[in-house]
Amino acid sequence: MRKLFLVLPLIVLLAACSNKKKLTDNIHGTWNVYKYLKDGIDKTAVAPYSDSIRNYTIEFTSGGDFKETNYFAPDTVVLPGKWMFEDNNETLTLTDTVYKSRSYTIFNLEGNHVELRRNGTNRYLRKQQ
Repeated sequence: MRKLFLVLPLIVLLAACSNKKKLTDNIHGTWNVYKYLKDGIDKTAVAPYSDSIRNYTIEFTSGGDFKETNYFAPDTVVLPGKWMFEDNNETLTLTDTVYKSRSYTIFNLEGNHVELRRNGTNRYLRKQQ
C-alpha cells in the first residue's frame, strides 16, 4: 500500500510532463486566424476585425518565444515575446513589452488547429504548412 502512495504521484507527474511536451510540439509553428468571434458573433468578415486578422500571423518556437506579425501596407508590425502554458496546460500566456501579459484558454490544440478564448473573444487559428 505504501508503494502505491509513492508510485501514484510519480505516474501523475510523468503524464503531466508528457501532455506538456505534446502541447509544446503541437503549438510550435506559424499560425493564422481563420475565424474570429466576439461575444458569440462571427466578426471574421467585419471591419475593423477583418483588417486586423487578414494579414496576422503568430509564430511559436519550442524554446518559449513567439513573434506576432501584422502586415499593414506599407508597414509591418512585429511584436516578439515569450509564451508559456499555465493552469495544468489549460491556459496559454503571452508576455511582451506592449500588452504585458495576455492569457488565453486553450481548446482543441491538436495537429494544425487551435481555439483560443479570452474576454468574450474566440480566435480560431490554423497552422501554416
